[in-house]
Amino acid sequence: MASLRVVNRLVCRGFVALTLLLVFFNEFIVYYMAQSSWQPIDCKLDNCTRLLLIADPQILGNSYDRSSHSPLARYDSDRYLAKTFERALAFTQPHIIVFLGDLLDEGNIATAQEYKQYVQRFRRIYQNKNYKKRVHVPGDNDIGGENGDYISNSNQRRFENEFMSEDLFDYDNRLRFFKINRMLLDFSNPDRDNNADRLRIGVSHAPLLIGGGPLLRAIISDLDPHIIFSGHWHESRIFIYPSTKVINFYENSVRHFDLKALKEQEHSYLEIMVPTCSYRMGKSKIGLGYAVLENYNLSYTLLWQPNRFILLFTYVFWGLFVVCGFVVFKMMTRCPFRVAKRQTLYNRVSTIPQF
Repeated sequence: MASLRVVNRLVCRGFVALTLLLVFFNEFIVYYMAQSSWQPIDCKLDNCTRLLLIADPQILGNSYDRSSHSPLARYDSDRYLAKTFERALAFTQPHIIVFLGDLLDEGNIATAQEYKQYVQRFRRIYQNKNYKKRVHVPGDNDIGGENGDYISNSNQRRFENEFMSEDLFDYDNRLRFFKINRMLLDFSNPDRDNNADRLRIGVSHAPLLIGGGPLLRAIISDLDPHIIFSGHWHESRIFIYPSTKVINFYENSVRHFDLKALKEQEHSYLEIMVPTCSYRMGKSKIGLGYAVLENYNLSYTLLWQPNRFILLFTYVFWGLFVVCGFVVFKMMTRCPFRVAKRQTLYNRVSTIPQF
C-alpha cells in the first residue's frame, strides 16, 4: 500500500506539472513566439511617422450570448485584446493609433447603461497615457447600418462623444486624416483649401475602392487621398484602383509603396484592409496593422497574433485526457490488488488441515 501511495503521488504531481506547463505556454510563451515573426520597420528620416492600425476588436456585449459561460468568454476576449495590444504597442511605439471601426460588438443595440459599461471595458483594454494621439471611425456594430439597418442620431452622437471628441485631424503639419463613413455616405473635409499641402489619409470602416458609386467619386474628387485604411471584412487585403487588382496579404513581410509615384505617375489609388484583431470573429489569421510613413514612402506589415481558439481547445483536450487518464490509472492500480487479496484468502482456506 505504501508503494501505491507513492505512485499515486507521483502521477498526480506529474499531471499538475504538465498542466502548469500548458498554462504557461498558452498564456505567455505563445505570445513571444508570435512576436518573433513580426517584421520591424526602421525609420530612416526625421519625419518618420508610425501608425498602429486596429480593426474590428468588437468588445463582446451582454445580449447576443446569454449562456452560463458568457462572462468567462467576455473576460477571456478582453484579456486577449489587452495582451496583444500591449505587446504591439511596445513593439511599434506608434505616434498615432488608428481604430477602424466595430470597436463594440453590440454598440448599435446597447442601452445607455450597457453602452457605458462597454466603453469602460474598451478603455481598460486600449487606454494608455503615453499614446494619446488617436483616430476613431465608427463601424456598423457601433452605430448600425449593416444591410441597410437604420442608423439613429443618438447612436451617432454617443459614439462621437465617447470616442471622437479628442481625435486627431492634422499631425505635424504633414499628415491629414479624413474620416469616411460608407454607411452614411459621408466624410469629413473641414479644411479643403489646405489639403494639397498634406499627405492625405482616408480612414474608413468599410472598404471603399471596390464599391464604386457616388461616394467613391466624391472621395476621389474632394479628398484625393494618397492612402486609405479600412477593415470590416476581417481579412487582409490590398486594393489598387482603378485596376481590379486585389492582393491577399498574409505573409510575414514588409510591403513598400511610393504613394507619390502611385498617384502622379500611375494615376492609381491604394487601399489597405486590416484584418480583425479579435479571435472571436472566427478567423484563422488575426492581427494588427503596422504602417510607417516617411515623406511619401509607405512601409506596411502585419503583427500576426496567436489563434486563441486553438489554445482554448488544447485546454479542453488536456482536461479530457487528464480525466480519462485518472480513471484508467485507478482501474489499473485497484483491480490487481483485489485479485491478489482474493487469491490470498483462497490460499489460507486451502491450507486448513482436514480432519
